[in-house]
Amino acid sequence: MSDSQGEALAALCAIARLLETHGRTFHDLADHVENANGGGLSEDDKKKIRSEIENAHALGYAEGVKAAESKQHGTGAFRNTDGKLEWAEVVLFVQREKHRVPSKHHEFIDDMASRTVYGREPSPKQH
Repeated sequence: MSDSQGEALAALCAIARLLETHGRTFHDLADHVENANGGGLSEDDKKKIRSEIENAHALGYAEGVKAAESKQHGTGAFRNTDGKLEWAEVVLFVQREKHRVPSKHHEFIDDMASRTVYGREPSPKQH
């Protein structure tokens, strides 16, 4: 069990989706558990249920991590939603912070900024 409320909520949502795909509710699940009397499920059924719960937890955890990262960084922070670098953002950041690098690099930084305005990606050497 997780100490994180976000993980627990994500796992609960994953279980709800799983129940919904089988046309069941939490009430159906509770009734099944209460009326099983410990012997109502075969070992194969128990293994399948455990596996589904583990999968739901893993999916919920992954969704929770993704949501937390999006909340913390947004789709910006130099990355597109597909994970690729957003060069316009990188260059804008570097241009704002160019006072921290030697002045001999300022021309290169400004040149890169002007290139990305038009959607051109840096060459491999410029990367």
